[in-house]
Amino acid sequence: MFTVLSVYLTNPVSMGGLGFTDMQRGVMQAFATALLYLLPILGGAIADRFGFKKVLLSAFVTLAAGYFAMGNFNSYAAVFASFLLVAIGGALFKPIIVATVSKTTDETNDTLGFGIFYMIVNIGGFVGPFVASKLRDLDWSYVFIMCTMVILFNL
Repeated sequence: MFTVLSVYLTNPVSMGGLGFTDMQRGVMQAFATALLYLLPILGGAIADRFGFKKVLLSAFVTLAAGYFAMGNFNSYAAVFASFLLVAIGGALFKPIIVATVSKTTDETNDTLGFGIFYMIVNIGGFVGPFVASKLRDLDWSYVFIMCTMVILFNL
């Protein structure tokens, strides 16, 4: 999503985009990125307090709802709020996944566990942008549907 999001936000409506200005896009992406990188410490504390499974479920539902909403709104405020949901879901997700790998491995296989985790992240980082760019050529809604479906599949 993030590889094609700037194009979606700033392309003219006639080209399937939302027609936001570069300034609007920049503000939106700055706030979302800040939340995504600053909130994981809070997400980890919440997971320690309420349990990994509950918070991971909440993270997936929040991410899926955010991606789905982003594809169905076109006003700046609604898209901004949807993008913040995605950032909050991602911030909840990040520390839980790393801690889950840590808890499910021991010193005999922890390097393998983290290797598998990062391999999956890298495969997603390689395949996702390619698929998103192809789907956006068909229709932007497919990009958001794909993101929502992948998150729900992970759930």
